[in-house]
Amino acid sequence: MALYEGIALIQEKQAVVLDLGTDYTKFGFTGEAAPRCIIRSEFWCATERRFKRVYDYKTPDELYENLVHMLHRLYFRHVLVNPKERKVVVVESLLTPTLFRETLAKVLFTHYEVSGVVWADSPRLCALTLGTPVALIVSIGARDAEVAAVVHASVVLHALQSQPLAARAIHDELARLLDEDNGQQLNLPDHIIEDIKVKTCFVGSRERAQQWADGEPPSPARSVQYPVAGRTAITVSGRTRELAAEPLFARDNELASLPDIVLQCIMQCPIDARRALAENILITGGTATMPGLKARLAHELRYLVTQPPYSTRVMVRTFKFHRAPAHENACAWAGGALGGAADSAGGRATARDQYARRRRLRDWVCLLDNTPPDHPHRL
Repeated sequence: MALYEGIALIQEKQAVVLDLGTDYTKFGFTGEAAPRCIIRSEFWCATERRFKRVYDYKTPDELYENLVHMLHRLYFRHVLVNPKERKVVVVESLLTPTLFRETLAKVLFTHYEVSGVVWADSPRLCALTLGTPVALIVSIGARDAEVAAVVHASVVLHALQSQPLAARAIHDELARLLDEDNGQQLNLPDHIIEDIKVKTCFVGSRERAQQWADGEPPSPARSVQYPVAGRTAITVSGRTRELAAEPLFARDNELASLPDIVLQCIMQCPIDARRALAENILITGGTATMPGLKARLAHELRYLVTQPPYSTRVMVRTFKFHRAPAHENACAWAGGALGGAADSAGGRATARDQYARRRRLRDWVCLLDNTPPDHPHRL
Protein backbone atom coordinates (compact mmCIF):
# COMPACT_ATOMS: atom_id res chain seq x y z
CA MET A 1 0.00 0.00 0.00
CA ALA A 2 1.31 3.44 -0.91
CA LEU A 3 2.06 5.86 1.92
CA TYR A 4 -0.55 8.41 0.88
CA GLU A 5 -3.21 5.68 0.81
CA GLY A 6 -2.43 4.75 4.40
CA ILE A 7 -2.64 8.37 5.47
CA ALA A 8 -6.03 8.68 3.77
CA LEU A 9 -7.34 5.71 5.77
CA ILE A 10 -6.52 7.26 9.15
CA GLN A 11 -7.59 10.80 8.31
CA GLU A 12 -10.57 12.27 10.12
CA LYS A 13 -13.68 11.99 8.00
CA GLN A 14 -15.61 15.09 7.01
CA ALA A 15 -17.96 16.35 9.67
CA VAL A 16 -21.60 16.95 8.85
CA VAL A 17 -23.26 20.36 9.19
CA LEU A 18 -26.80 20.47 10.58
CA ASP A 19 -28.95 23.60 10.32
CA LEU A 20 -32.31 22.57 11.77
CA GLY A 21 -34.66 25.43 10.93
CA THR A 22 -38.30 25.86 11.83
CA ASP A 23 -39.54 25.17 8.30
CA TYR A 24 -36.50 23.84 6.41
CA THR A 25 -33.43 21.84 7.37
CA LYS A 26 -30.05 22.09 5.64
CA PHE A 27 -27.70 19.12 5.90
CA GLY A 28 -24.36 18.36 4.28
CA PHE A 29 -20.60 18.04 4.76
CA THR A 30 -17.91 20.50 5.80
CA GLY A 31 -15.74 21.90 3.05
CA GLU A 32 -18.55 21.88 0.50
CA ALA A 33 -20.13 24.95 -1.06
CA ALA A 34 -23.77 23.92 -0.66
CA PRO A 35 -25.83 21.50 1.45
CA ARG A 36 -26.42 17.99 0.18
CA CYS A 37 -30.14 18.44 0.92
CA ILE A 38 -32.59 21.16 1.88
CA ILE A 39 -35.80 19.54 3.07
CA ARG A 40 -38.79 20.45 5.18
CA SER A 41 -38.29 19.99 8.91
CA GLU A 42 -40.81 17.19 9.09
CA PHE A 43 -40.97 13.40 9.00
CA TRP A 44 -43.57 10.70 8.50
CA CYS A 45 -45.09 9.81 11.87
CA ALA A 46 -46.29 6.21 11.70
CA THR A 47 -48.39 6.43 14.87
CA GLU A 48 -50.30 9.54 13.76
CA ARG A 49 -50.27 8.62 10.04
CA ARG A 50 -49.22 12.07 8.90
CA PHE A 51 -46.18 14.25 8.27
CA LYS A 52 -45.21 15.84 11.56
CA ARG A 53 -43.07 18.93 12.07
CA VAL A 54 -40.03 18.62 14.32
CA TYR A 55 -41.04 21.68 16.34
CA ASP A 56 -44.56 20.38 17.00
CA TYR A 57 -44.10 18.99 20.49
CA LYS A 58 -45.64 19.37 23.92
CA THR A 59 -43.30 17.35 26.14
CA PRO A 60 -39.52 16.73 26.17
CA ASP A 61 -40.11 13.06 25.35
CA GLU A 62 -42.10 14.01 22.24
CA LEU A 63 -39.32 16.37 21.15
CA TYR A 64 -36.79 13.58 21.67
CA GLU A 65 -38.75 11.25 19.41
CA ASN A 66 -39.17 13.96 16.78
CA LEU A 67 -35.43 14.60 16.64
CA VAL A 68 -34.63 10.88 16.48
CA HIS A 69 -36.89 10.42 13.46
CA MET A 70 -35.69 13.60 11.75
CA LEU A 71 -31.99 12.75 12.11
CA HIS A 72 -32.65 9.19 10.94
CA ARG A 73 -34.18 10.62 7.79
CA LEU A 74 -31.18 12.89 7.24
CA TYR A 75 -28.46 10.33 7.91
CA PHE A 76 -29.91 7.27 6.23
CA ARG A 77 -31.98 8.68 3.39
CA HIS A 78 -30.15 11.78 2.18
CA VAL A 79 -26.41 11.51 2.94
CA LEU A 80 -26.07 7.75 3.68
CA VAL A 81 -23.29 7.89 6.29
CA ASN A 82 -22.72 6.28 9.67
CA PRO A 83 -23.37 8.87 12.44
CA LYS A 84 -20.71 7.32 14.72
CA GLU A 85 -17.91 8.07 12.27
CA ARG A 86 -18.38 11.81 11.89
CA LYS A 87 -18.51 14.85 14.10
CA VAL A 88 -21.44 17.27 13.80
CA VAL A 89 -21.46 21.05 13.43
CA VAL A 90 -24.80 22.33 14.73
CA VAL A 91 -25.86 25.72 13.39
CA GLU A 92 -28.22 27.33 15.88
CA SER A 93 -29.80 30.65 16.75
CA LEU A 94 -28.65 32.52 19.83
CA LEU A 95 -32.26 32.39 21.02
CA THR A 96 -32.67 28.63 20.71
CA PRO A 97 -34.56 27.31 23.79
CA THR A 98 -32.40 25.46 26.29
CA LEU A 99 -34.74 22.46 26.18
CA PHE A 100 -34.23 22.10 22.43
CA ARG A 101 -30.42 22.32 22.70
CA GLU A 102 -30.22 19.84 25.54
CA THR A 103 -32.56 17.39 23.84
CA LEU A 104 -30.67 17.60 20.54
CA ALA A 105 -27.41 16.94 22.39
CA LYS A 106 -28.97 13.93 24.10
CA VAL A 107 -30.14 12.52 20.76
CA LEU A 108 -26.78 13.03 19.07
CA PHE A 109 -24.60 11.70 21.89
CA THR A 110 -26.72 8.89 23.36
CA HIS A 111 -28.90 7.68 20.48
CA TYR A 112 -26.60 8.17 17.48
CA GLU A 113 -23.33 8.10 19.47
CA VAL A 114 -21.54 10.78 17.48
CA SER A 115 -17.94 11.38 18.52
CA GLY A 116 -18.22 15.15 18.96
CA VAL A 117 -20.47 18.14 18.36
CA VAL A 118 -19.55 21.77 17.63
CA TRP A 119 -22.23 24.26 18.66
CA ALA A 120 -21.99 27.39 16.51
CA ASP A 121 -24.28 30.42 16.46
CA SER A 122 -25.61 31.55 13.09
CA PRO A 123 -24.63 35.28 13.29
CA ARG A 124 -20.92 34.55 13.59
CA LEU A 125 -21.11 31.85 10.94
CA CYS A 126 -22.75 34.29 8.51
CA ALA A 127 -20.09 36.88 9.27
CA LEU A 128 -17.42 34.23 8.66
CA THR A 129 -18.52 33.87 5.04
CA LEU A 130 -17.96 37.60 4.45
CA GLY A 131 -14.43 37.78 5.82
CA THR A 132 -15.08 41.16 7.46
CA PRO A 133 -14.32 41.93 11.12
CA VAL A 134 -17.61 43.81 11.60
CA ALA A 135 -20.99 42.78 10.20
CA LEU A 136 -24.66 43.29 10.94
CA ILE A 137 -26.60 40.06 10.34
CA VAL A 138 -30.33 40.39 9.62
CA SER A 139 -31.84 36.91 9.64
CA ILE A 140 -35.45 36.66 8.44
CA GLY A 141 -36.55 33.14 9.19
CA ALA A 142 -39.88 31.37 9.43
CA ARG A 143 -41.14 32.80 12.72
CA ASP A 144 -38.80 35.59 13.82
CA ALA A 145 -36.52 38.23 12.40
CA GLU A 146 -33.28 38.48 14.35
CA VAL A 147 -30.71 41.26 14.09
CA ALA A 148 -27.27 40.61 15.59
CA ALA A 149 -24.11 42.70 15.49
CA VAL A 150 -20.85 40.78 15.08
CA VAL A 151 -17.78 42.81 16.08
CA HIS A 152 -14.41 41.07 15.75
CA ALA A 153 -15.88 37.56 15.98
CA SER A 154 -17.99 38.44 19.04
CA VAL A 155 -21.74 38.99 19.11
CA VAL A 156 -22.88 42.13 20.96
CA LEU A 157 -25.44 40.31 23.07
CA HIS A 158 -27.07 43.32 24.70
CA ALA A 159 -27.86 44.72 21.23
CA LEU A 160 -29.54 41.54 19.96
CA GLN A 161 -33.02 42.24 18.54
CA SER A 162 -35.84 39.86 17.65
CA GLN A 163 -39.42 40.36 16.49
CA PRO A 164 -42.07 38.00 14.99
CA LEU A 165 -41.68 39.61 11.56
CA ALA A 166 -40.83 36.81 9.19
CA ALA A 167 -42.35 34.35 6.74
CA ARG A 168 -45.30 33.47 8.99
CA ALA A 169 -46.35 37.13 9.21
CA ILE A 170 -46.24 37.41 5.42
CA HIS A 171 -48.20 34.18 5.01
CA ASP A 172 -50.95 35.37 7.37
CA GLU A 173 -51.28 38.68 5.53
CA LEU A 174 -51.22 36.95 2.15
CA ALA A 175 -53.96 34.53 3.21
CA ARG A 176 -56.13 37.45 4.35
CA LEU A 177 -55.63 39.36 1.11
CA LEU A 178 -56.36 36.27 -0.99
CA ASP A 179 -59.67 35.81 0.85
CA GLU A 180 -60.57 39.41 -0.04
CA ASP A 181 -59.61 38.91 -3.69
CA ASN A 182 -61.74 35.79 -4.07
CA GLY A 183 -64.65 36.79 -1.82
CA GLN A 184 -64.54 33.66 0.33
CA GLN A 185 -62.55 31.81 2.98
CA LEU A 186 -60.08 29.78 0.96
CA ASN A 187 -58.40 27.97 3.90
CA LEU A 188 -55.32 27.25 1.81
CA PRO A 189 -52.62 24.95 3.21
CA ASP A 190 -49.24 26.40 4.11
CA HIS A 191 -47.36 24.97 1.14
CA ILE A 192 -49.74 26.59 -1.37
CA ILE A 193 -49.54 29.98 0.35
CA GLU A 194 -45.76 29.70 0.35
CA ASP A 195 -45.74 28.79 -3.34
CA ILE A 196 -47.94 31.79 -4.17
CA LYS A 197 -45.62 34.06 -2.20
CA VAL A 198 -42.50 32.75 -3.92
CA LYS A 199 -43.94 32.86 -7.46
CA THR A 200 -46.02 36.04 -7.46
CA CYS A 201 -45.25 38.42 -4.56
CA PHE A 202 -42.72 41.22 -4.36
CA VAL A 203 -41.88 44.18 -2.11
CA GLY A 204 -42.91 47.57 -3.48
CA SER A 205 -41.20 50.89 -2.95
CA ARG A 206 -41.81 53.10 0.05
CA GLU A 207 -43.63 55.73 -2.04
CA ARG A 208 -46.12 53.20 -3.40
CA ALA A 209 -46.71 51.74 0.08
CA GLN A 210 -47.45 55.23 1.37
CA GLN A 211 -49.94 55.78 -1.44
CA TRP A 212 -51.74 52.55 -0.58
CA ALA A 213 -51.86 53.59 3.10
CA ASP A 214 -53.23 57.06 2.26
CA GLY A 215 -56.14 55.64 0.26
CA GLU A 216 -54.74 56.91 -3.04
CA PRO A 217 -53.66 53.62 -4.62
CA PRO A 218 -51.22 53.78 -7.53
CA SER A 219 -51.70 51.77 -10.68
CA PRO A 220 -51.50 48.16 -9.43
CA ALA A 221 -49.41 45.39 -10.86
CA ARG A 222 -50.96 42.74 -13.08
CA SER A 223 -53.25 40.20 -11.50
CA VAL A 224 -52.44 36.53 -11.97
CA GLN A 225 -54.38 33.28 -11.80
CA TYR A 226 -52.87 30.57 -9.63
CA PRO A 227 -54.13 27.10 -10.64
CA VAL A 228 -55.00 24.63 -7.88
CA ALA A 229 -55.81 20.99 -8.52
CA GLY A 230 -59.41 20.07 -7.81
CA ARG A 231 -60.76 23.62 -7.56
CA THR A 232 -61.08 26.83 -9.52
CA ALA A 233 -58.02 28.98 -10.08
CA ILE A 234 -57.16 31.47 -7.33
CA THR A 235 -57.07 35.15 -8.25
CA VAL A 236 -54.00 36.99 -6.96
CA SER A 237 -54.53 40.70 -7.51
CA GLY A 238 -51.73 43.18 -8.06
CA ARG A 239 -52.55 44.78 -4.71
CA THR A 240 -52.11 41.44 -2.94
CA ARG A 241 -48.84 40.74 -4.71
CA GLU A 242 -47.43 44.08 -3.58
CA LEU A 243 -48.81 44.40 -0.04
CA ALA A 244 -48.24 40.88 1.27
CA ALA A 245 -44.86 41.85 2.77
CA GLU A 246 -46.03 45.12 4.33
CA PRO A 247 -46.27 43.66 7.89
CA LEU A 248 -42.46 43.71 7.94
CA PHE A 249 -42.44 47.50 7.58
CA ALA A 250 -45.62 48.49 9.48
CA ARG A 251 -44.71 50.77 12.40
CA ASP A 252 -46.57 51.11 15.68
CA ASN A 253 -46.03 52.84 19.01
CA GLU A 254 -43.48 50.24 20.06
CA LEU A 255 -41.26 50.84 16.98
CA ALA A 256 -41.09 47.13 16.24
CA SER A 257 -40.83 47.07 12.44
CA LEU A 258 -37.94 45.42 10.62
CA PRO A 259 -36.11 48.72 9.88
CA ASP A 260 -36.65 49.79 13.49
CA ILE A 261 -34.99 46.75 15.02
CA VAL A 262 -32.05 47.15 12.63
CA LEU A 263 -31.52 50.73 13.81
CA GLN A 264 -32.08 49.80 17.45
CA CYS A 265 -29.40 47.13 17.18
CA ILE A 266 -26.95 49.65 15.69
CA MET A 267 -27.91 52.24 18.32
CA GLN A 268 -27.11 49.87 21.20
CA CYS A 269 -23.69 48.92 19.84
CA PRO A 270 -20.43 50.73 20.71
CA ILE A 271 -20.32 54.11 19.02
CA ASP A 272 -17.06 53.39 17.19
CA ALA A 273 -18.59 50.32 15.50
CA ARG A 274 -21.89 51.82 14.30
CA ARG A 275 -20.67 53.18 10.98
CA ALA A 276 -18.93 49.93 10.12
CA LEU A 277 -22.06 47.95 11.02
CA ALA A 278 -24.26 50.16 8.83
CA GLU A 279 -21.91 49.61 5.89
CA ASN A 280 -21.71 45.83 6.30
CA ILE A 281 -25.29 44.54 6.43
CA LEU A 282 -26.05 40.99 5.37
CA ILE A 283 -29.65 39.80 4.98
CA THR A 284 -30.15 36.05 5.26
CA GLY A 285 -33.07 33.64 5.40
CA GLY A 286 -35.58 32.45 2.85
CA THR A 287 -37.59 35.69 2.97
CA ALA A 288 -34.46 37.63 1.97
CA THR A 289 -34.93 36.38 -1.59
CA MET A 290 -38.19 38.32 -2.10
CA PRO A 291 -37.72 40.76 -5.00
CA GLY A 292 -37.35 44.34 -3.81
CA LEU A 293 -36.79 43.56 -0.11
CA LYS A 294 -33.23 44.90 0.13
CA ALA A 295 -34.03 48.07 -1.81
CA ARG A 296 -37.08 48.74 0.36
CA LEU A 297 -35.17 48.13 3.59
CA ALA A 298 -32.37 50.45 2.49
CA HIS A 299 -34.89 53.19 1.63
CA GLU A 300 -36.68 52.77 4.97
CA LEU A 301 -33.39 52.96 6.89
CA ARG A 302 -32.29 56.13 5.11
CA TYR A 303 -35.64 57.72 5.93
CA LEU A 304 -35.89 56.62 9.57
CA VAL A 305 -32.43 57.89 10.56
CA THR A 306 -33.72 61.40 9.84
CA GLN A 307 -36.66 60.93 12.23
CA PRO A 308 -36.74 60.78 16.03
CA PRO A 309 -35.57 58.96 18.08
CA TYR A 310 -32.79 57.96 15.68
CA SER A 311 -31.93 61.38 14.23
CA THR A 312 -30.03 62.45 17.37
CA ARG A 313 -28.64 59.06 18.41
CA VAL A 314 -27.65 57.25 15.22
CA MET A 315 -25.26 59.54 13.36
CA VAL A 316 -25.11 57.28 10.32
CA ARG A 317 -26.55 58.13 6.93
CA THR A 318 -25.03 55.47 4.66
CA PHE A 319 -26.21 51.87 4.58
CA LYS A 320 -24.56 49.23 2.41
CA PHE A 321 -25.58 45.63 1.86
CA HIS A 322 -23.40 42.63 1.12
CA ARG A 323 -24.27 40.14 -1.54
CA ALA A 324 -24.30 36.79 0.23
CA PRO A 325 -21.51 34.46 -0.97
CA ALA A 326 -23.99 31.57 -0.73
CA HIS A 327 -27.72 31.38 -1.27
CA GLU A 328 -29.50 33.54 1.28
CA ASN A 329 -31.35 30.67 2.93
CA ALA A 330 -28.13 28.64 3.36
CA CYS A 331 -25.67 31.37 4.34
CA ALA A 332 -25.39 30.19 7.97
CA TRP A 333 -24.94 26.61 6.78
CA ALA A 334 -22.13 27.71 4.46
CA GLY A 335 -20.43 29.40 7.40
CA GLY A 336 -20.72 26.17 9.38
CA ALA A 337 -19.21 24.20 6.51
CA LEU A 338 -16.34 26.69 6.28
CA GLY A 339 -15.71 26.82 10.01
CA GLY A 340 -15.95 23.05 10.37
CA ALA A 341 -13.42 22.52 7.59
CA ALA A 342 -11.00 24.99 9.22
CA ASP A 343 -11.33 23.16 12.56
CA SER A 344 -10.64 19.74 11.08
CA ALA A 345 -8.97 18.54 14.28
CA GLY A 346 -12.14 19.09 16.25
CA GLY A 347 -10.61 21.33 18.91
CA ARG A 348 -13.87 23.19 19.48
CA ALA A 349 -16.03 20.08 19.59
CA THR A 350 -17.71 18.74 22.72
CA ALA A 351 -16.63 15.10 22.94
CA ARG A 352 -19.03 12.32 23.81
CA ASP A 353 -17.14 11.33 26.97
CA GLN A 354 -17.07 14.95 28.10
CA TYR A 355 -20.84 15.17 27.66
CA ALA A 356 -21.31 11.87 29.49
CA ARG A 357 -19.60 13.31 32.59
CA ARG A 358 -21.63 16.53 32.84
CA ARG A 359 -24.82 15.92 30.80
CA ARG A 360 -25.21 19.64 30.11
CA LEU A 361 -24.07 22.24 27.57
CA ARG A 362 -22.51 25.60 28.12
CA ASP A 363 -24.99 28.40 27.42
CA TRP A 364 -24.53 32.16 27.37
CA VAL A 365 -27.79 32.71 29.29
CA CYS A 366 -26.73 30.46 32.20
CA LEU A 367 -25.08 32.10 35.23
CA LEU A 368 -23.01 28.98 35.82
CA ASP A 369 -21.18 29.63 32.54
CA ASN A 370 -20.82 33.42 32.46
CA THR A 371 -20.05 34.22 36.13
CA PRO A 372 -16.33 34.59 36.98
CA PRO A 373 -14.93 31.96 39.38
CA ASP A 374 -14.10 34.55 42.07
CA HIS A 375 -17.47 36.32 41.91
CA PRO A 376 -19.39 36.47 45.24
CA HIS A 377 -22.42 34.83 43.60
CA ARG A 378 -20.35 31.69 43.14
CA LEU A 379 -20.34 31.27 46.92
